[in-house]
Amino acid sequence: MRAVEEAFFMLDRDQDRSVDSDEALLLLRTALQEQTDDPTCDEKLTVNQYSTLMLRHVGSSELNDELRRTFDALDRDHDGKISRQDMDELRNENNFFDKLDNDQYELVVQELLIDGNNGMNFDQFVQLMMRS
Repeated sequence: MRAVEEAFFMLDRDQDRSVDSDEALLLLRTALQEQTDDPTCDEKLTVNQYSTLMLRHVGSSELNDELRRTFDALDRDHDGKISRQDMDELRNENNFFDKLDNDQYELVVQELLIDGNNGMNFDQFVQLMMRS
């Protein structure tokens, strides 16, 4: 409930405990600009983008805290990405993936290497965790 209230007060810019259309539109415009890095963007906001935005801005939510702790534990070199090297280090150091055979482990790693990149940042991690 607290996270829902925090999301509401994020919309309530003038702190009058109500949200008018101008405040809601301002949030939507800001969200679109943040998600696309384009100040003139008029595209739609996807549920994944909205989830990432809410988790980033509703900082005290328990879910956001848990996702951040999990991400930080997986990001072994603390470079802001979970990379293959991070996963290999976890596997070798802590037997973190000891119940997975090599093929299963490779599937986990491939999920992290989206489009052949060098790892997954926090926003991508949140999107992955929020998939249903």
